[in-house]
Amino acid sequence: MERGLNSIWLKAAVAGGLWASFEIIVGSLLHNLHIPFSGTILATFSIILMISFLQVWNETGLIWRAGLICGLMKSLSPSAVILGPMTGIMMEALFMDLIIYLIGRNMIGYILAGIAALLSTILHKLASLFILYGNDLVNIYVNLFRFLQKQLGLEEGNPKDLILGIIALYILVGAAAALAGFFLGRRALRTHREVSSIAKPADPFASAWQDADPNQAFRFLLLLLHVIMIPALLLLINRFGLQLQSLIPAGLYLVFLLFYYKRIIHRLKKPFFWSQLVLMTLLAGIFWHPPEGTDFRLENGFLVGLEMSLRAVLIVSAFSGLSVEIRNPRVTKYLLGIGFGRAYAALSLAFNSLPVMLERSATLSSFLRRPFQAFSNMLIEAEMWLQCYKTALNK
Repeated sequence: MERGLNSIWLKAAVAGGLWASFEIIVGSLLHNLHIPFSGTILATFSIILMISFLQVWNETGLIWRAGLICGLMKSLSPSAVILGPMTGIMMEALFMDLIIYLIGRNMIGYILAGIAALLSTILHKLASLFILYGNDLVNIYVNLFRFLQKQLGLEEGNPKDLILGIIALYILVGAAAALAGFFLGRRALRTHREVSSIAKPADPFASAWQDADPNQAFRFLLLLLHVIMIPALLLLINRFGLQLQSLIPAGLYLVFLLFYYKRIIHRLKKPFFWSQLVLMTLLAGIFWHPPEGTDFRLENGFLVGLEMSLRAVLIVSAFSGLSVEIRNPRVTKYLLGIGFGRAYAALSLAFNSLPVMLERSATLSSFLRRPFQAFSNMLIEAEMWLQCYKTALNK
């Protein structure tokens, strides 16, 4: 492991760790309460935070590195699944950094970066839904929209108008978040306040997150199995639907996952997960229609809904298994060998400091009452964390 980190990776460790602490404090509340558009709300505040950091630390490539660290911290938490938070956070960070790299560190660049990052949440959500439910989701959406048109007497409406309206709203919110981040960061630069020191870690890399569970048996062949089976079974379900050619291999694979990875059962026990599948099945039964020129029976729609539900259960279970096997120490060693040492070292620093960051960060109530003041406090403490890391690494 590379213990000598350059300045940008040290700053990314601070920014990524503080970003992760915010995701844990606020994100847990939004997701546990099942608040609509919780991902968009988190992304909006993430834009504010990252644009603010760019005002404090003028470093090229800071955002994508911080997003990488934050995303990995989210994916390595015990309850996380790779498909969700990790890919969303990394996509936001990559979009922001790419736009700022192309346009420059100016107001236009920040605004376009904020817009691109927030629009990426739509792309991420659509990609996740397509992976979970397949192409039939589009058919259901269009027919549901037309049904609502008739009920509301809006015959002139068009599904594209709704999409364009949502995009326009996201553009406005993304631009506003970027502006807020810019002024918040500038304000933090002008604010000089003494903050209490923290205990220097004895060894910044001596945290237990990278130690595998001694009771967990990793199998590299199982990692390959998941990588192969996920696309193969999706192809079979798309090709044969609820026929034996797809049901038999999917059923055998699902039974193996449930018996071998016990924590999947806990995830599948959640009532909210099954309520989504029941709703999707009902919507498919009512609003799904086959292509023109084919016979249509009502039960066909429900069969499509059941197929979509099977696909969703399979995807959630398979990615849960994959998220376990990808933590194989052999995989980690290989990644370090091909040049990921600095990212791994920065991740170790961030994980080591996360408990203290959570303790020192603003409480949930203060985030909700005065979010901008809470962000300002995080920015002020960022320099303290940077000095803490430098001191610990140079002793």
